[in-house]
Amino acid sequence: MVFEIVEEVNIQTNGFLKKEKTRYIISFVLFNKTDDERVYVINKEKINTIPIQENEFLSIQEEFENLNFPIKIKTDYKGHFAGLHDYEKWLSEWDLKAEALILKHKNSERVRSVKEKYFEVIKDEEFFTKNKFKQPAWNIFFFNPPIDNVNLPDLGTILNWNIRAIGSIPCVGRTAVLNPEAKEIIISFDSTQKLSINITETLKPKIKADIRWDEQRVKLHTESHFDTVEKKVKKKTAYFQFLIKDIISYTEEVTITLKN
Repeated sequence: MVFEIVEEVNIQTNGFLKKEKTRYIISFVLFNKTDDERVYVINKEKINTIPIQENEFLSIQEEFENLNFPIKIKTDYKGHFAGLHDYEKWLSEWDLKAEALILKHKNSERVRSVKEKYFEVIKDEEFFTKNKFKQPAWNIFFFNPPIDNVNLPDLGTILNWNIRAIGSIPCVGRTAVLNPEAKEIIISFDSTQKLSINITETLKPKIKADIRWDEQRVKLHTESHFDTVEKKVKKKTAYFQFLIKDIISYTEEVTITLKN
C-alpha cells in the first residue's frame, strides 16, 4: 500500500503568521502475517516542504530523521498499532547509517553532536513511539475508533493531539457513520474539548491578556473513507483548530490518500 500525505500547519501569534506545508509518500509492505498479528515495513519518501529549512541544526537533524526509515511496525489483525518490531536491530542499523552520514559532512564534529542528541531521543523505544504519535499523520493513520452507540451518551472516544511547543491534549469525542448505505462509507470523529490544565499552565505565562481560560476550546474533526467492497481505507483527513481571540490562531490539516 502506498499513501500520499499532505500536512499543513498555520500558526499565528500576535499578528505574525507562520505557514508550513509538507508532502511525502509512505509505503507499507507486508513483512509477516499470523492469525493475530501483521508486521509491515514502512518507507518514507519526502516530496517537498515549504518553507525550505534554513537552520543548520534543524537541517542536520532532519537528515538523521530520514534515517528512521525503513522501520518495521506491528499491528493486530484489525490494523490497530501494536508496537515496533525488532527495535534493537533497527536502532543498531540506524547508528551505522548515522556514522556513515557523519563522514559525508565537512563539519563532522558539529554533525556528530547533533547525532548524539538525536540518539538520546530514539534510544528508548517507548519514548520514541510516543514521539511518533505526536506527528499528526502517524496519529491519524492508526486511529480506527469504534462506532459509538447513540443510546449510550456517556461513551466517548479519546484522540490525543499534540499542539506544537505547547503540549498534548486529550480530545474526547464521538464517532459516527455519515453515509451507512454507501459503498464507500465515511466514519467521522468530532470533538470540542476544554483546554487541559497542562495546556493552560503552559500558556498563562506567555499571554498577558485577560483570558477566560475555562471558556477556551479546541476543535477536532477526522474522517475515514472506507471501501466496504475492497475492505480498505481509501482516505483519511483531520482538521484541528485552536483559537484565542486575536492572540493565537493554530490550525493543522492532514490528508492521507491511498495511491494504489
